[in-house]
Amino acid sequence: MNIHSVYETNSSYWNTKGNDHLRAIVLPFYGAFITEEKCQLFGDVSGKKMLEIGCGNGQSLQYQGERQASELWGMDISEKQIEKAKQHLTAYGLSAKWICSPMEEECSIPVDYFDYVYSIY
Repeated sequence: MNIHSVYETNSSYWNTKGNDHLRAIVLPFYGAFITEEKCQLFGDVSGKKMLEIGCGNGQSLQYQGERQASELWGMDISEKQIEKAKQHLTAYGLSAKWICSPMEEECSIPVDYFDYVYSIY
């Protein structure tokens, strides 16, 4: 199997079924029973530059934005998830920079730029 067909399959799935799975896997939740408030893995993110890989519909970026992160970036393989994330953040008065790409591909992400690079999923 060719890597691009894997990307295509993955993107197609998240374009059509993505939001079916996003409930207990967005911040402040790390699954059904663990939360960011309890674990404090990020701590104070005010003034921090954040990149979420696999940002889905933007709910975790919203959480970071509401905690005063200074810059939000979202990366996802699905154009539809990026579009949903844009709409979601806009509804909450937040904005981000967006990258639609597989995480394994070179996509001009700034080097040594972010305070946090994370993926919840």
